[in-house]
Amino acid sequence: MENQNNTQQQEYIDIAAIFKTLWQKRKVFYWVWPITFVVSAALILCVPRYYTCKVVLAPEAQSANAGGSLSALASSFGFDMRSMNSSDALYPMIYPEIVSSPNFLVKLFDVPVKTSDGKIECTYYQYLQDYLKAAFWTRWKRNIIKWITPKTPELTIGDKSNNGINVFCFNKMQWNAIQYMQKNITCKIDKKTDVITISVTAQDRLVCALIADSVCATLKTFITDYRTQKARTDIQYYEEVMEKAYNEYQQASNKYTRYVDSHSSMNMEQYRVAAKNLETEMRIKESAYTSFQKQYLATQARIQENTPVYTVLQSASIPPKAAGPRRVLFVLTMLILATCVTCFILCKEQLLDFSSFKS
Repeated sequence: MENQNNTQQQEYIDIAAIFKTLWQKRKVFYWVWPITFVVSAALILCVPRYYTCKVVLAPEAQSANAGGSLSALASSFGFDMRSMNSSDALYPMIYPEIVSSPNFLVKLFDVPVKTSDGKIECTYYQYLQDYLKAAFWTRWKRNIIKWITPKTPELTIGDKSNNGINVFCFNKMQWNAIQYMQKNITCKIDKKTDVITISVTAQDRLVCALIADSVCATLKTFITDYRTQKARTDIQYYEEVMEKAYNEYQQASNKYTRYVDSHSSMNMEQYRVAAKNLETEMRIKESAYTSFQKQYLATQARIQENTPVYTVLQSASIPPKAAGPRRVLFVLTMLILATCVTCFILCKEQLLDFSSFKS
């Protein structure tokens, strides 16, 4: 009977005994809490603040097709029927891949930036190289990796095409800048509405807003250049041939005019035939010039038609407060964690006895 009572008493944790133990050893917390507070505050203060700026765009609606209801149903499952029916290779669903590609990010290297305090004014690439802050353990990690990594000669393959940078073969510093930008510049697409959200994170609020606006403008230019590339090539060709056709028409017109003026008093048939031939040649040149001019104007209209239109739902603006790190939340979390660990250590024997009994 006595063994049965002991067994029933061991089936639950004696909360009162645990609180009594903690109260008796409460002076331990008088050391744990201040130390945890100071250490956690010191660590989180080493982490630089960062700001986030978002730009929201609505792309131009694509032409509707007969399967509108089917497209709406497919979009709810994450499939974009409009991109399957479109000949455009750069549809909104791949914009995140475009924004994260090195060929796109390298266009942002020469964007001029300025910090909110006005002390730094340089290009974005120079800002990433010389003015980024980092916690001391991050700097130590970089130095250790740099120290243990064997040095290899840099390759110089290919030509410098974008802003004097060799896109085919980046150097180490350029790759570090690209990787940092890939982490801090993101683009997300709402599969149902095609709304584009561009998010930029930086350590300065003004730099953050400037880069967000530049990413938005660069993306617009990138998409516009792609969609109008063929038309812009055509219009350059039509400009050349139209100018050539106009010069030939002017020459034929002057030749015909001079001949008619110089033979106006002659009625011989050969002169009339020669004048008619010159007039026919002039009309052919005029027709060619008119045809090229129509093609030129049509190509101009096609460029305007293919130029995408984006409605800015939320423009870039300087963030009023930092997005992180959440220093107060971090310190509170560390205090709670330290309290839990200390409670477990102080009541370890009672908890282990209960655990061994249950097993």
